[in-house]
Amino acid sequence: AGPRGMTRAMTDGAESANSTRLSELLENHFDQKRNHRRGALPWAFFPDRLSHDFDEADEKHGRFVVCCVCHPGGLQKSAASSLSGGKQTGVFRYHWRTGQRSITDHVSKKHADALEALTKARDEHVRKHGENGALANGDDGVGGKRGAGDVSDEIDDDARFFPLVKDGPADGIGTDSDETPAAKQAKTGRGGARTGAGRPRQECPDVIDMRSDTVTKPTPAMRRAMAEAEVGDDVFGDDPTVIKLEEEMAKTFGKAAALFVPSGTMGNLIAVGVHCEVRGSEFICGSLSHIHIYEQGGLATLMGAHPRPLTNRTDGTLDMKEIAAAIRPNDQHFPVTKVLCLEQTHNKCGGRVLPLDYVDKCGEFARERGIALHLDGARIWNAAAALGVTPARAVEAADSVSVCLSKALGAPVGSVIVGTREFIAKCRRLRKACGGTMRQAGTLAAAALTAHGEIGPMIHMDHSRMSDLAAGLSKIQGLKVQRPVQSNIAFVSLDERIDVEWMVAEMRKRDVVLIPWVGNSLRLVTHHEINQPAVAKVLRCFEELCAQVLGPAGAA
Repeated sequence: AGPRGMTRAMTDGAESANSTRLSELLENHFDQKRNHRRGALPWAFFPDRLSHDFDEADEKHGRFVVCCVCHPGGLQKSAASSLSGGKQTGVFRYHWRTGQRSITDHVSKKHADALEALTKARDEHVRKHGENGALANGDDGVGGKRGAGDVSDEIDDDARFFPLVKDGPADGIGTDSDETPAAKQAKTGRGGARTGAGRPRQECPDVIDMRSDTVTKPTPAMRRAMAEAEVGDDVFGDDPTVIKLEEEMAKTFGKAAALFVPSGTMGNLIAVGVHCEVRGSEFICGSLSHIHIYEQGGLATLMGAHPRPLTNRTDGTLDMKEIAAAIRPNDQHFPVTKVLCLEQTHNKCGGRVLPLDYVDKCGEFARERGIALHLDGARIWNAAAALGVTPARAVEAADSVSVCLSKALGAPVGSVIVGTREFIAKCRRLRKACGGTMRQAGTLAAAALTAHGEIGPMIHMDHSRMSDLAAGLSKIQGLKVQRPVQSNIAFVSLDERIDVEWMVAEMRKRDVVLIPWVGNSLRLVTHHEINQPAVAKVLRCFEELCAQVLGPAGAA
């Protein structure tokens, strides 16, 4: 069977197009959304017209999907079949049972510039026409495929994207460059979306804010969703958008119910407070955990819960033997241990991702000892992405999770608590006492729902850019990156001759916003507003300022 939609005639040796336009990617996105309900942007890179059905009878619904940026002219079915076994070819065997992780990884790592440009183009289209609005001119082209002219007029700069190839002529296979996109762009000025002259088409943000992933602004799609949100009164439980968000988050994390709260701090306060509902109960946590250091001791002050901090190891974990020893015996002299709290990913340990088997063991141990396991999931989306599992699998062992919506997803406000129905009912009651119940909260829930669909599939890109950034920083004299870098956070120590406050001030003059960390160090955080040109500029600024203090690298 041939490809769906418009068939492009292909023969061995036939001349193929050498690039893919941004307008074509935008058309592909709406085609995938309309035909298959695939709203994730990476699917725009795998249009139906380039795909081929499997031959195997037992996999009749599976297909070879082909990346249109790696292979603008498409591939013969035999070529697609032979290339589908490699991870770097831009060709994948896709079946609905296997999911889309390989496709998402490929696009976020190999075509980050194109994906970012597509995101902006999609947001602009949604701003003009609405989430389900028709493309310009509205009519389908041949076989249901719109012509490029339908949307190209809406795009100010209809950039072209070229296959990434090794040295030598392009062979149509779409092999990868030996350099990261950021390194290539910083070195040559190439590697992004290009015109015929080869100049980069991505624009560097006016201000590069790397203080946290909480600094992002709502996208145009989020703002439109907020403006048009259907709302009710959440105190009465009839705000339909809040209900939809809570149902979607419960399903996403594999729990029975969810509760929308204004902040992650309140999420932890309420969740652990419910576990420790008898005043004087004790919770075990890490000595470097956010709950212990950055939440003003609210669990002790407001909930009467007593902390039992244990030393965090460098990877963010707690020693299992120490956890076991920390559980109080049944003695009137001691508080009663009720819950073990873990942080995933771990902020003060440099964004380290707790291993999945470790979290599973903690959950099993907690059940055996009759206590609960709570996850502070401020960056649980990053953890799931780094582990390569679904959010539900990442929290499977936990009894409750506080899930931040305003970090990785970039929503403007809010977190959700997920757990059993009975547990969430108690959380809802305690939320009222904490002043966390909101009225027409659907305006905020709408932004979070949009962020989940819009930003969620691209979280790998934040990690990829941090990886590029950390690799570049490690090569600059006077800087030392704390390893390993596993997610979107990196700690960078400065040479003792470089004052951290001076570095922060000088970078601010160059429109790069950073914060000092412990000692003479910095914490850098990537998010969806940090693109490849931003990474290149940050590297350039660090290199210039370090050389200003220490002299050129290699100088006597």
